[in-house]
Amino acid sequence: MIGLFLSILVGSIAIFPFVVSLILVVFHRSVGRKMTMKKIADITTAFLFLSVYMIAHSLFVDGVGYVLSIVSIVIVLVFAILERRRVKDFHIIHLLRKVWRLFFILLMIAYFSLIIIGLVLTIYTQLA
Repeated sequence: MIGLFLSILVGSIAIFPFVVSLILVVFHRSVGRKMTMKKIADITTAFLFLSVYMIAHSLFVDGVGYVLSIVSIVIVLVFAILERRRVKDFHIIHLLRKVWRLFFILLMIAYFSLIIIGLVLTIYTQLA
């Protein structure tokens, strides 16, 4: 029974990463502290990586993890090169923070796009 509950909980968090954000906001407001949107976005990004991978894998089968990893590495490298050209003495922490927040935006767009694609494909297969 506990295993089933944990399985449902982990699956729900993986598929709906914004539930984690909502829980964090409610928890911190009930404690009395205010959590910034930057911190919430930073935490949600990790769950977005997992959910985008899982949704894309269920829609397009194998190979999605490799594509997601390669695109992420290329984005980090491009940002590092651009930052190095712009500023001769750059800090890697600032670079990673910028890239992580860019990943939040890109993964959020990919998440909602994949949800819409999945809904359209499901409706199409049910009607056909």
